[in-house]
Amino acid sequence: MTIDTDFHSHIAGSSALQMVQSAQKKGISILGISEHIFQMNEARVPLEHMELEGPILSFSSYIKTVHTIAQDMQFDVRLGLEVDFLPEKNDLIQASLQGCPWDFLIGSVHDVDGYLFKMNDTMTQAQGEALWLRYFELLRSAVQSGYFDVISHPVRMRSKNSYLPPTLDDELEHLAALATSHNVALEVNGYDMVAYPNVVRRLVKACALHQTPISVGSDAHRIRQVAQSHQPTEVLLREAGISKVRIWKQRVVEEYEI
Repeated sequence: MTIDTDFHSHIAGSSALQMVQSAQKKGISILGISEHIFQMNEARVPLEHMELEGPILSFSSYIKTVHTIAQDMQFDVRLGLEVDFLPEKNDLIQASLQGCPWDFLIGSVHDVDGYLFKMNDTMTQAQGEALWLRYFELLRSAVQSGYFDVISHPVRMRSKNSYLPPTLDDELEHLAALATSHNVALEVNGYDMVAYPNVVRRLVKACALHQTPISVGSDAHRIRQVAQSHQPTEVLLREAGISKVRIWKQRVVEEYEI
């Protein structure tokens, strides 16, 4: 396996130490820690509807924790954050991020006009397809916002909504082309690879067609999930003709061959 980075992981349910130790055991050379912004006290007000996944943190304590573990473990840890994209709240959310030494920022859409992925709402096919199309609209806006280095889990809508629109491949190509033109990466997400690999395959095909930058992240919330699906992801990328993975340091792009 030549993908030896993981640029999407969370520490609220474990610890930075445990995540780094897991990364070391799995042959990861660079770990991007990217806790959810809704876990941060300074950003909690506009995101109080998002369910907490662990103790509330502050930006200062989070940053100190990540930098300290990198130093103590002599391990390359990059400081990131997974940031929700909500059109009506983006100004407030983004204001809370200023002045912090981020290596990378992940843009995520978890809320589609009040629909959250963790909901188990019943829906009709028409409603499901409409949610998909609105999801892609928000993802495109996130790409164009200029806020983010990478957009995470672009097919996460599939987690509770199996009503794929007939235009899915066109939507994926539109998103991939837009990401390329804005030099924003799209993520091949480890959780999505486990849960619905065929939909991820369609995403990767669109990215290959439009030469879209690719980020690989496990979306690990537990130590066992670090680098989850890296091996099948590498196979998938190679089959599609994708040979580079994108990472960041101090918001500067780096890429390596796989």
